[in-house]
Amino acid sequence: MKRLRLIPIIIAVALAGASMMSSCNDDLTTIGSSLSNGEVIITMDSLKTAIPSAVRMVPEIDGRGYTKLLGRISVPEYGSLGCSFVAQMVCSNKMTIPDSIPRESVDSVKLIMKVLRGSLTGDSLAPQQLTVYPLQKELPSSFNSDFDPSGYYNPEQPWGKKSYTLSVIAAGDSAVKKVNYVSIPVKLPLEWGLKVFDMYRAGDPVFDWPQTFNAFFPGIYVEPSFGNGCIGNITTTEIYTYWHHTVTQSVLEDGVYVNRPVVKRDSVCLMSSQPIVNTTNLISYNISDQIKSLVEQGESIITTPGGYVVDFTFPVRTLLDRYLEAGEGMSVVSALEFSVPARTIRNDHGLDVAPWLLMVKRKDVDEFFASNKVPDNVESFYAAYDTETGSYRFSSMRQYFLNLYNAYRNGEEIKAEDTEFSFIPVNITTESVEGYNSVSTYVTRCAPYMIKPTMTRLSTDEALICFTFSNQALD
Repeated sequence: MKRLRLIPIIIAVALAGASMMSSCNDDLTTIGSSLSNGEVIITMDSLKTAIPSAVRMVPEIDGRGYTKLLGRISVPEYGSLGCSFVAQMVCSNKMTIPDSIPRESVDSVKLIMKVLRGSLTGDSLAPQQLTVYPLQKELPSSFNSDFDPSGYYNPEQPWGKKSYTLSVIAAGDSAVKKVNYVSIPVKLPLEWGLKVFDMYRAGDPVFDWPQTFNAFFPGIYVEPSFGNGCIGNITTTEIYTYWHHTVTQSVLEDGVYVNRPVVKRDSVCLMSSQPIVNTTNLISYNISDQIKSLVEQGESIITTPGGYVVDFTFPVRTLLDRYLEAGEGMSVVSALEFSVPARTIRNDHGLDVAPWLLMVKRKDVDEFFASNKVPDNVESFYAAYDTETGSYRFSSMRQYFLNLYNAYRNGEEIKAEDTEFSFIPVNITTESVEGYNSVSTYVTRCAPYMIKPTMTRLSTDEALICFTFSNQALD
């Protein structure tokens, strides 16, 4: 503990390790001693400590998300991962095809899925194939990533298949510079498209409400049917109707413009997958023997999507004892920060650590995601991975400590459930609001991390807690 004495005000900086302390005293001056008959001690405790932790296998997670994972990958250090998805669709209230276009002009119906360029894990040149099935009955109101779609579709009646890669190299040099998305078009049965066309033309009320539409068309199931080595993040899933029509257009022939009939083609998006309806990733993850061995050796390992999370006990009682040891008087807690070092498990496939971690009370994990909550810095917190320090730093835990301290002062018992937390990888969406002279950032969404496979090795035995508070004692 270092203590800098200023009479009548004393400023003390305390650095406390997990196993040792050092101390020295420096008297500086007595100027101003007649102004106040008290002292203020500002204490900064920096505790490097091993927090009790345990790895827990999570067989299923909330697979809902704006993006959909599709493909398979096998990494010796990570394991094997297979991703498919089910998706309900939202329909347009009206079909904007002109009435002059007859039914016979409808050419085709296609499901278009788009992957943001580079939004993948693995080899973009790996050959893939997907199969699309129409769902034959409505999906449950809620289900997780281990949902079995068997019984909701007929595996003998696929809507379509498509072979593809997630590379744009084949499009040519000019396209490589311009294309931001890789499109995967799947041709659907024309008979179904014509049926929908006729229903729109007739003003069928099935398209008026999502509930009636989902009863008519429950959605789609998309699975990887061939290939290994690449998982793509599908951000857009839309169904287009294509048609042709003939127009009279001036055409240059032998130096003279003449009017000729020209066939034009057009399309309209009538259905798409949107956040307001159920879109769920279906995850099949077989953890590697290497990761299992690390867990058996006591390592704190976190994987995504699904797999392992880490439960731990936050040492709030140690902080409470330190706070009470400061003595009687007017005390103010200034800050409480908690950081945990982390690193990835070495591999040759570019799998890194999770970009964000959620720290939430273990008893509240299910409710947190089911209710679409966001970290409140009282009972749940989040931290981004800092590449410079190689750690996650939870910097706003002051109110959590104050709530427990006030409960202690009121004679309430600090329960184990108040100190038991879980580390869970999440995807954080934020929104920035500009003020008069500042910018405030708010978390608008916090969901289980489904963007790509990750492996995170936490050093829970080297956790660092920074606790700052002041105490004023009056003479």
